Amino acid sequence: MSAIDIALIVGAFVLILVGAEVFTNGVEWLGIKLRISEGATGSILAAIGTATPETLIPVVAILFTNTPDADEIGVGAILGAPFMLGTLVMLLIGVTAFALRARRKRNTLHVDAPHALRDLSFFLVMYTIALALALIPPEIHFVKSYLGWIFIPAYFFYLFLVLRKGRRSAEDIEEELEEREAFDQLTFASLLGRTGVRFLPSSPPLWLVLAQTVISFGAIILGARFFADFVEDFSHAMGFNTLLVALILAPLATELPEAANSLIWTRDGKDVIALGNVAGAMVFQSTIPVTIGVLLTPWQLGQFGTVAAVFALLSGLLIYVQLRVRARENALPLSSLMLGGSLYVVFLGYVLWSVLG
Repeated sequence: MSAIDIALIVGAFVLILVGAEVFTNGVEWLGIKLRISEGATGSILAAIGTATPETLIPVVAILFTNTPDADEIGVGAILGAPFMLGTLVMLLIGVTAFALRARRKRNTLHVDAPHALRDLSFFLVMYTIALALALIPPEIHFVKSYLGWIFIPAYFFYLFLVLRKGRRSAEDIEEELEEREAFDQLTFASLLGRTGVRFLPSSPPLWLVLAQTVISFGAIILGARFFADFVEDFSHAMGFNTLLVALILAPLATELPEAANSLIWTRDGKDVIALGNVAGAMVFQSTIPVTIGVLLTPWQLGQFGTVAAVFALLSGLLIYVQLRVRARENALPLSSLMLGGSLYVVFLGYVLWSVLG
C-alpha cells in the first residue's frame, strides 16, 4: 500500500466519522424545526440519523462501484452494523456501567423493558428472515425477489407502534428528559459562532440546519466511495476475503459516533436513551439496509457473514431473554449485556483462527 492509499483511507474514515456526527446533529435539529422531534419521534429521528451513514456505504458500494467485489463490500457493510451494535456496543455499555457503578450510584442498567423488548423482538424476527433468505437452496432462490419487499413495510409498522399514542410510563417521560439533556447545539452554528457570527442557540435558522444536513450527507457519500475502493484494494493486496474486511471495517467507520454517544449517556446515567438508541438502530439495520442487500445483490453471506449474522441474532436473543427473566422494575443486571456482547470477542477469535489456519 502506498502513502496515497493510506492518506485516502484515513481521509475516508474522517469524512464518514465527522459526517455521521454532524449529519445526526443536523437531522435532530431538522426534526425540532419541523416540530416533529418530541418523545418517541425524537428517538426515531436519532436512530434514522445515526443509521444513515452505515446504510450509505452498501448503497454506494452496490450501486455506484462498478467492480467485481462491489456486492461483497455492500453485504459486509450491511451485516457489520447490526452485528457490532448487538455485540460490541452492548458489551461496552455494560462494561462502562460496571466500571462507573460508584459514580452512577447503581450496579444495574435502568431500562424501559417493554420498549426494549419490542425493539429486540422486531430485530430478531426480521434478521432471522434475512438470514433464512441467504440460506435457502439455490433452486428456490427466486423467492428472494418477493420476500425481499417485506422489510420496508415491516419497518413502517414498527414506526406505527412507536408513534401511536398511549398511556405514558415513567420511563417514557424519563427518556424524553434524557433526550433533551443529551441534545447538542447545532454544529454549524457553533462553528460560525467562533468567527463572530452569532445565532440564538435554541433557534438556529432553518437554512443553516438544511445546509449542515446536506453538506454532511455529501461528505458521508464521498467518504463511502473512497472506503469501498480501499476495501477492495486492501483485500486483494492482503489476500483477504472482501466481505470479511467490509464486515469488520465498515462498522468501525460508521458506528463509532453512535457507540460513543451511548457510552457517554451510560456514563451520565442516561441508560434508557443509551440502550433505546442502540436497539432502535438495530431494528432499522435489520430492515432498510437488508432490503437493499436482498433485492440488489445475490445475498450470499459466505462463511464469515453467516457466522456474524448468527452471532448478532444470538446476542439479541440473549439480551431479550435476560430482559424477560432478570429485569426487575426496569433494572437489568449488567452481566446481561456483557453475556451477549462477548460474542464479538469470540467472533474475532474465530476469524483469527480461520485466517491463520
